Amino acid sequence: MKIISFNEIIDLNHKLEEKELHFKIHLRDACGRQSMWIEPLGNCACEGKYEDLYRELDSYFKENGFVIEYSEDRLNIWIVG
Repeated sequence: MKIISFNEIIDLNHKLEEKELHFKIHLRDACGRQSMWIEPLGNCACEGKYEDLYRELDSYFKENGFVIEYSEDRLNIWIVG
């Protein structure tokens, strides 16, 4: 299984900031596989931007060779490959 580094999370958060997507991705360990959670940085700033966020996340992880999976509420992400 691939491991995402803190530096990659920092890079991802910078990319979100550059695209004016007001979210922050946090890394945590989840019983044998890595997981992340999405922090919206204010309700008004994030409203209507979730689909843009998901497109950016999908693109970033794919470009870096990761396969991800979202939780049902799409606020948690797991590295699955």
